[in-house]
Amino acid sequence: MIAWRDGDWIDDGDVLPADDRGLTLGDGLFETLLAIDGHPPHAGLHLDRLARSALALGLPPPPGRDVILAAARQTLARNSLDQGRAAVRLTLAAGGSARGLARDPDARGRLLVTVGPAPEAGAPVRLATASVRRNPASPASRYKTLSYIDSVLAFRQALALGADEALMLNTRGRPASAAAASLVFEVDGRMVTPPPSEGVLEGTTCARLLAAMPGLESRRLTLGEARRATAIVLANALRGVRAALSWDGRALPGSVALKGRLDAGLSLAEERARLI
Repeated sequence: MIAWRDGDWIDDGDVLPADDRGLTLGDGLFETLLAIDGHPPHAGLHLDRLARSALALGLPPPPGRDVILAAARQTLARNSLDQGRAAVRLTLAAGGSARGLARDPDARGRLLVTVGPAPEAGAPVRLATASVRRNPASPASRYKTLSYIDSVLAFRQALALGADEALMLNTRGRPASAAAASLVFEVDGRMVTPPPSEGVLEGTTCARLLAAMPGLESRRLTLGEARRATAIVLANALRGVRAALSWDGRALPGSVALKGRLDAGLSLAEERARLI
């Protein structure tokens, strides 16, 4: 794989210099974008989130939008992934520093652009509750940091339980998110998604859903409410909207229909945007 790193082309993909804090301490951020025929259609949402997150965490700012988009397109082309669906990963690492927790005030951040095939979109899943919890007080839950171990362990637990994805509660025992997706529940005829204050990453696809679906509420859900859900869907930038067929073995008969409504809402919103 050919990767882009700070304007240079490298052959070793995700490799960062040995002293980079992104490698040694997980000090950095990442974004994963869907590209279609060489173009990431929702790049603005990801680049805005990357810039906001870098500012909030005191990381060096990423390069300008035009630089990143040009790097993404060129990296896709150099890897013959500029036709059809592909995944673009942006890794913003804090840069080199001496050992220890303190960042070198003169350290320059590094941006790495890598690409690969996109996973299958829209495939239904079975959910299992993980024991790993999301912590609303931790930046690692609210930002897309390189410290992703909670999601890795939760996903591993779900697979061990015979499921396809993990449903993660927060430290207060309320539903938060999947290991790698936002969640939308249909409870008592209402669509609800947990907000970032519950320890949830501000998902880009969830943001599009909230803008497209006026009936979708962003609010806290108790576990009791969530257990009454007749439908749950997952929203993720690469995989789109997916129906959860079951949760901890309980069937969710309305999930496929809810997925259809949300997909239709997104399609209508994009069509209207093209006409403006």
